[in-house]
Amino acid sequence: MPAKPTSAFSVRAATLPGEADILAHVLADLSDHNAKLVYADWLEEHDDKRGPFLRKFVTAHRDWKALPALKGVPKAWRDLVGLSLIVETQNSPLVMSEAQILALARPAIEFNSARAAEKSIPVGASKLGGGPDLPPDAEWPCLWDIPLAFLGQFNLAELAVSPVARDLPATGLLSVFARYDEDDGNDDLPKGAWRFLYFPDTGKLKRHPSPDLVFASCRVSYSEVLTLPAPDSPWRTQLGIGPKHLGYECYRDLQMELGGGVHLLGYPVTIQGDVLGKKGVRHLLTISGAQATGWEWGDGGALYFTLPEADLRAGRFDRVKLDMQCG
Repeated sequence: MPAKPTSAFSVRAATLPGEADILAHVLADLSDHNAKLVYADWLEEHDDKRGPFLRKFVTAHRDWKALPALKGVPKAWRDLVGLSLIVETQNSPLVMSEAQILALARPAIEFNSARAAEKSIPVGASKLGGGPDLPPDAEWPCLWDIPLAFLGQFNLAELAVSPVARDLPATGLLSVFARYDEDDGNDDLPKGAWRFLYFPDTGKLKRHPSPDLVFASCRVSYSEVLTLPAPDSPWRTQLGIGPKHLGYECYRDLQMELGGGVHLLGYPVTIQGDVLGKKGVRHLLTISGAQATGWEWGDGGALYFTLPEADLRAGRFDRVKLDMQCG
């Protein structure tokens, strides 16, 4: 039986019915504090204590007064709404760059994996490794007649409960395959060495055993995080934090700590430099080495999947580009 559209999130920022819609407006630009106040009104109307706290926080911030302590509010919520980021910048050389940082911040969906028996994961559910769920007559993706390794699949209905996933289709299954060679390494990635497949209808999928290498089968759980563009990204001029900036090292540390490793959407946290090239390109997925799955990408490396923003909004995944970087 196909997996039902359920939440695979360990914790979510939006916990009330309808809250994801209004939270999406806040996430569109975290430097827009008026949007936060509208959100605070909505929370107060629903008798949620986060509403008065958010109003108090924004008012104190605007008046350059001491910010209220974040200890009493849910961490996942305060992180995603940007309150934790504001506190970090207020206590650092980045304080005068706070508006630019908030405006450029993008939410992402981080995923964690835990080994699980293949039979325990329903067909169509999010998973890493093991065998993919494909249409019965699907041909296994290959490069030069060599089967690509199945990395994982993401049930988009599981993600749709989060406002972070608004740029992805609300239903369907997204599956990723890539070349993997334990003997020769994985830094030689010719065209066709990876494949993103999107199946809008998950009702007829069946589990296919891998014809070659099988990574350990893992369940997936999600969490929402904020990400920031790297100082050398296409947003470097708008960000205005170059190597000579007093807060450069502080920003770099913050950018790498916020969201990283394995996540969907947001910005990539790269090892060797920018992989986007221009603002019209979006980060889709980062996969790094993991003990649970048995992935190893060179010496501490990671795979970065990107695509044109227009393709992302259209739900088109046949022009995804892959870059690999090693430590």
